[in-house]
Amino acid sequence: MKDLAVRLVSALGAAALALCLSTGAVAADAPLRIGVPVWVGWMPWWVAQEEGLFKKHGVAVELVNFPVQGDAVQALASGQLDGASLATNDILSINGGGPKVTVVLLHDESAGADMLIARGIDSPKALKGQRIAVEVGGVSHFFLTKLLAKYGMTEKDVTVVNMAAPDAGAAFAAKSINAAVTWEPFGTQGIKSGGKLLLSSKDTPGAIVDVLGIRNDVLKTKSDQVRRLIAAWFEALEYVHAHQDESFRIMAKASGVSVPEFADMWKGVRIPTLAENGKALGQKGGKGTFHATAEDMSRFMVAQKLLPKGVAPDGMIKGDYLPK
Repeated sequence: MKDLAVRLVSALGAAALALCLSTGAVAADAPLRIGVPVWVGWMPWWVAQEEGLFKKHGVAVELVNFPVQGDAVQALASGQLDGASLATNDILSINGGGPKVTVVLLHDESAGADMLIARGIDSPKALKGQRIAVEVGGVSHFFLTKLLAKYGMTEKDVTVVNMAAPDAGAAFAAKSINAAVTWEPFGTQGIKSGGKLLLSSKDTPGAIVDVLGIRNDVLKTKSDQVRRLIAAWFEALEYVHAHQDESFRIMAKASGVSVPEFADMWKGVRIPTLAENGKALGQKGGKGTFHATAEDMSRFMVAQKLLPKGVAPDGMIKGDYLPK
C-alpha cells in the first residue's frame, strides 16, 4: 500500500508538473497582438499573414486593424497591444511620461504619400491666408510646418483647422475646406473630388518616418518572438517584390482601395532595406541616423506643447532585434 501511495503521489506530481509546463508553453506562445492602422507603408503585414509567413518563422501573430491611428496609439500605451505600426511622433507621445515602448524596425519613409491637396490654390505661396485642415500635433502637422518653412512661411501665415487625416480628406472632398494635409488613401480620394496635389512628402525628404514600436515589457519576455516577427516582415517585402500582382491585391483589400489605386499609393513610400534599418537604428548600443529624426520630432512636439519636455531617443531605439 505504501509503495502504491508513493507511486500515486509521484504520478500526480508528474501530471501537475506537465500541466504547469503546458500552461507555461501556451502563455509563452500567446500571439503577439500588433496594431496596423490603414497606411500604405504598413500593408505588407497583411501579406505576411495571408502568405503564412508568420507561421513559417515560428511566431504566432494577431494583426489588429485600426481605421483611426490614434486608437492604435492608445491601445499600445494602455497595454492592449504588444506592438503597433505607428509614426515617430506617436512613439514619442507614449514615452512622454517615461519609457514604455521601443522602436525596433523602420517601416517606411514617406516619399509622396503624405500630401497637401488644394482647390483653387495654384502655388505654395498662395497658401498664405488660407484655412488648412490638419491633425494638430500629429505627423501631418509636423509635415505642414516643414512645407511652410520651405516657402518662407509659418503657421501664423495660415489658419490651421484641427482635423484627423481621414476627416481632413472627407472635408476637402465635401468642399467645406480648400486645403488639407492628409495621407493615402484619403489624399487620392480628395484629388478625385476636384482637388489637386500641391505639395507632398517628396518636398521634405526624411521628415516622415514610420516605425514598429514594441512595449518594453514584451521585449523582456518575448524577444525571440519579436525577432521572428521582424524576420517575417522582411520576407514579406521579398514576396511583394517577387509577386507584385498578388501582393497588391492583398494590400489594396486591406487598404479599402482598388488595386490600381494602391499601386499608385505604393509609389509614395520608400521601404528601408535590412541594411538601411541597421544603419538607421544603430546596433549594440550605437547611435543610428534615425536618432536625429526622433530628436527633431521631439523638439517640434515640445514647441507645440505636446510634450512637457523632450524625449531622448537613447534607449528607445534598438536595432538589435533585426535579423542577422
